[in-house]
Amino acid sequence: MQYNYYSYEKPECKIVVNKMPIWFNEVKCEGDQAEGNIILHSENEYDEIYGSNAKMEIHWEKKDRFSIYHAKEVQISIDIYNSIGVVVTSKEDSWLNSHEFTSWEGSRTKMMKKRYYREKCMHCIFYCDITERVINIHVTIIDKFYENFKPYILKSFSTILCHE
Repeated sequence: MQYNYYSYEKPECKIVVNKMPIWFNEVKCEGDQAEGNIILHSENEYDEIYGSNAKMEIHWEKKDRFSIYHAKEVQISIDIYNSIGVVVTSKEDSWLNSHEFTSWEGSRTKMMKKRYYREKCMHCIFYCDITERVINIHVTIIDKFYENFKPYILKSFSTILCHE
């Protein structure tokens, strides 16, 4: 039997992903419980310019629960990625534990050193009432590998723990 996931934990940031796909390794982690980000890259390189064929970033920041409006935070995340050319193709609302959880998917064509790369994105955002943090997870994947990564990424989104 082959295992496809491992449990990724960052106790100093209070972030746990119980089912992180085994292909992702931490590249950089900075910040604390209040604010920070973690960058993970897949093991496989697409080419020497683009780098890893899948990249994940987990970003969180502390916000007062009375000043947060979930729909506005979702729209802000969409607007930020629209400004760099990401076209949102689908959006879904659900619940993660007791948190209102929104995920969206999109795509764009990115130019790096006179080469064009078609990439697809997956993004999720939720607010944790207990730790009072807005947590964003953004994943970019080269278009031709997207369908292979998608089920594993969706599973990892659903297993994130932001508090005990």
